[in-house]
Amino acid sequence: MTIRRLATCAAALACLWMPAGPANAEAGVTKDEIVLGGTNALTGAVAAVCYGVSHGSLAHFKKVNEQGGINGRKIRYELLDDAYSAQRAIGNTRRLIQQEQVFAIFGGCGTATAAGVLSIVERGDVPYLFPYAGLDKLIDPPNKHIFGLLPLYPSQYTTLLPYVIAQSKPKTAALLSNNIAGADEIRAAVKAILAKAGVEVVLDELMEVTSPERAAYVLKVKDKNPDLLVLSDTAPGGARLFIELERQNWKPKMVTGISTLTDESFLRAAAKLAEGQLIAPGVVLPPTAAQSKSCVEELAAYNKDIAPSHFTMFGCLVARVLVEGLRRAGPDLTREKLISALESIKEYDPGISGKVSFGPNRRMGIDSVYPIGVEGGQFKILGEPLVVTR
Repeated sequence: MTIRRLATCAAALACLWMPAGPANAEAGVTKDEIVLGGTNALTGAVAAVCYGVSHGSLAHFKKVNEQGGINGRKIRYELLDDAYSAQRAIGNTRRLIQQEQVFAIFGGCGTATAAGVLSIVERGDVPYLFPYAGLDKLIDPPNKHIFGLLPLYPSQYTTLLPYVIAQSKPKTAALLSNNIAGADEIRAAVKAILAKAGVEVVLDELMEVTSPERAAYVLKVKDKNPDLLVLSDTAPGGARLFIELERQNWKPKMVTGISTLTDESFLRAAAKLAEGQLIAPGVVLPPTAAQSKSCVEELAAYNKDIAPSHFTMFGCLVARVLVEGLRRAGPDLTREKLISALESIKEYDPGISGKVSFGPNRRMGIDSVYPIGVEGGQFKILGEPLVVTR
C-alpha cells in the first residue's frame, strides 16, 4: 500500500510539468489493464461456498492474462470482503466505484448482498455483471448496465417443479425458505405451481440464512408429514437439514430446491442421505462432467488446494462470458462498447452451461437448467436441459 501511494504521488507531481495528453477512455481502463471490482463473502457463514465463485473467475482470468490478456490488456480483479452483509456490500461498492474507479462491478455471490450492490449501481453508469443472485430486480425491469447469468430463483422453480411433481406425484408439500430479499416472490411462484398441480401446501416457514439451526424446522415439517419438501437454502444449510431428517428418522418422498443445492459442499456432507431423494436445478455442469475439464484444470493451476464445485464452475462460466464480451468490444474499450458487445451475444456456447444470449431488452443470458440428482455419491444429470419458464 505504501508503494502504491508513493507511485500515486509521483504521478501527481509529474503532471505538474508534463504536457497535457489524452485522458483514459474510461475509468478502470489503461493501456495495460482492465480493472474490475467485486464484493463477496470471503469470511462468514457462507464464505466456504460463495468464495468459490470468485476463485473460478480468478482462475480463468489468470489463464487469459498468461495468454496475453485481451487486446494487450491484463484483467485485474479488485475483490473486497462483505461477509454476506448487505451494508458492507454497499460500502464496498461505493469504494470500488468512487476510490478504485473500477471499469465494472463483476461477480459476487448472495441475493442479500446483490440487493445492496443494486441499490448503488442501478442509477449510475457502472456495469454490474453476473452475480450469483436470484433477485428479480436485477433484470426486471431491464437496466441497461446490469446483466445476469443465474436464472432467477422463481424461474428455477417454475421450470423444475413441474418436472419434480411429474416424477414424485405428491399430494402435499411443505416450504422452507431462507429469509432473503425476494423470498416473497420465490414462495409465491412455488405456491402457484403447486396449486396448479393440485398439491396442498401444509407448511410455509421462513429460516434465517446465517443460522445453522435446522432441528426446529424439521420438527415442524415432520409434524405435517408432507410428500414433498421444497427447500430454498444454502448448500451447507441444505446438508444440515438432510442430516437432521436422518437424525429424526423421517423423510418426505422427495426434496427439491434451488441451484445452491447442486454444490459439492452439500454433496460432501449429505450425499448418502440425499441419494435418490433430491432433484435440484443445475445452471452449470458438475465439475465431474467431461465438458468441465478445462475449468477444473484452470482452477488447479490457480490454486491446487481449492476443490472444484458448482460455485467455482459458475465463476468459470461468468468469466468466460465477460471475456467474450470484452473481446467483442475491441481495443478502444469503453463501458458503452462493452454493453453493446454483450447485447450482440447470441447462442454463445461457453461449454459448461446452456447457450448464452443477450439483447437490448434481455438481461438474463441463460434460459435452461439441468435436472440434477444424487447417485453413487455424485451429482448426476437426470435428463435433458429444461427450458426456463418465466
